[in-house]
Amino acid sequence: MQRRTAIVILAAGGSRRLGRPKQLLSVLGEPLLRRVVKMAAEAGPNHLIVVLGSSACDCVPVIKDCGVDIVVNPFWETGLAGSIRIGVERAEEQSADSVLLLLADQPWLNSEVIKRFLDRMHGQTDIIISARYGGILGSPMMFGSDWFPQLKNLEGDQGARSLVAKESNRVEVIDWSEGAIDLDTPEDLAGLMTGLESMHRSLTWSRKGEFGDER
Repeated sequence: MQRRTAIVILAAGGSRRLGRPKQLLSVLGEPLLRRVVKMAAEAGPNHLIVVLGSSACDCVPVIKDCGVDIVVNPFWETGLAGSIRIGVERAEEQSADSVLLLLADQPWLNSEVIKRFLDRMHGQTDIIISARYGGILGSPMMFGSDWFPQLKNLEGDQGARSLVAKESNRVEVIDWSEGAIDLDTPEDLAGLMTGLESMHRSLTWSRKGEFGDER
């Protein structure tokens, strides 16, 4: 039987601590949400779902040409669980046998990381796969369809991490150190900008070394 994988990008949060919509922050020349959507699409899921809430009207224009299924959580302020439920329900409508949950605030997420999750699932319906960074299990997290009822029963601000913690003996792990970097506060953003500037300088010097200085 052919597997049917759905990716659900959770992007409904209000970015209260940051003070502005993190989904629209510019990372490497494009809005963060658009970057995450493009990386997810490159990984080749059967269905790609984006759950919006706060700032939905501003977020839709930056991804409307990406071929994604956009759903809006009108009750986003009640917590992450509602967005997970809406995303999983939409995945079920598409007959998905697994769902990969992504957060829209992990700037170093890329298609290769996402593919590692899709490849590991192998169409199984009874396993959980979680990223691990700094000894902690966190996003991205992938669930076979056996876990869809439990995901839909999460409440309030419970993320999928609470389910993973209870079912730790059923969890397979993918180590991804960059997953520890997210964008919740102005300090997080400043750290990201510093990292991007450093990366840009390194690339510039690398090119000079490859082609030689022009004098």
